[in-house]
Amino acid sequence: MKRTVVILVGLVIIAFAAYILLKPRLAQNSYNEGLKLLDSAKYELALEKFNRAIKLNPKRYDYYFKRGVTLAALNNDSLALADFSTAIGIDSTHFELYIERGVSYRKLKQYSQAMADLNRAIAMNDSSSKAYYQRGLLNAATMDFEQAIKDYNRSIELDGSNLEAFYSRGESLANLADFKGAIADYDKMIEGANATPEAYKKRGIFKLKIQDYNGAIADLEIALKELPKDEEALYSLGDAFANVQRFDDAIKVLDKAIAVNPKLPLAYGVKGGALLRKGEFKQAVVAFNKAIELKPDYLKAYYGRGVARAFQKDYKGSIADFNKVISIDPNYVQAYYNRAVSKAIMGNHKDAIPDYDVIIKADPKNAEAYYNRGISKMNVQEFKSGCDDFRKAVELGYKPAEQMVNIYCPKENK
Repeated sequence: MKRTVVILVGLVIIAFAAYILLKPRLAQNSYNEGLKLLDSAKYELALEKFNRAIKLNPKRYDYYFKRGVTLAALNNDSLALADFSTAIGIDSTHFELYIERGVSYRKLKQYSQAMADLNRAIAMNDSSSKAYYQRGLLNAATMDFEQAIKDYNRSIELDGSNLEAFYSRGESLANLADFKGAIADYDKMIEGANATPEAYKKRGIFKLKIQDYNGAIADLEIALKELPKDEEALYSLGDAFANVQRFDDAIKVLDKAIAVNPKLPLAYGVKGGALLRKGEFKQAVVAFNKAIELKPDYLKAYYGRGVARAFQKDYKGSIADFNKVISIDPNYVQAYYNRAVSKAIMGNHKDAIPDYDVIIKADPKNAEAYYNRGISKMNVQEFKSGCDDFRKAVELGYKPAEQMVNIYCPKENK
């Protein structure tokens, strides 16, 4: 009996010793299985394998590193940070660790820590395209678009195959209103075999910004084949259609955008503009009303509604809308012009004249403004000054003013 116990104890000791000797191999096997699962985007299963690898061998930096990458892929960046930090504590000589930790810091909006890590990665390896790209994303997140573009430029120099860098640089260029530069970057993306509908959408929006309306329409229609319910693409296509006077097409597309998102003020605003230009003033007012309800400071909606109301002979309502436009933007000159016209039609020529003054100061060659101001001046018995305005309108080539000069300014003509 005693001998049997000794034999059993011996076997246990041997088994334990074998386990201790095999632990590193078992850990490596789990780690390798985790890598395959990670590459296949099976993150939950990969996490289990990395957990086991670390349990079996907690002294390998790469085990923590890959578990951190997996946790980050699962959007658990807080735990990922802990793993990246542990990996750095074990072996701080790998720049990739600082890149990944910097990315998690950025995602958690801990921007100063993220910048420190990415700067450290670049100091360790200034040929890392990924490090510059990630620092570009970080600079863009902190609204430093010029520095972001510099980082994207360097990333692209090091690896021109990273289409995401072109995409991100295009975004930053657009934020600096360099839409032509942004379009050039999206051209590069779309040249590739993996052109995405999102790329066509963005390029279409940028073309809209530079008034390449037909180019915008072509790109947005491609994008919408795969993104049929993308409200931004629908709204932008409607805007492009309106700008090439395809008003029915514009309204149809904008209604689709509104069906996707009934609280999209810009869609109602552009729809109102299309209806206005079609001469459907009542329906235009309805659309502008909704736009203003959703966006109380929507300047263009107030302006459009003011014009539509004027066409409906609601001059008092139009003046109220133009007043609102001017309160939002005192430099919106066209609102002064239309307000002056509505005031004059209502017989308030005295108040119309200062509005015409604003217009003429902004555009001294606006012949029609001189002509209309001349009419208002005649109505308040400022005959000499009114004739001066008529003559100026004639000088600028406005034919209707010639008749006014002949009728009301005969002495000045002699």
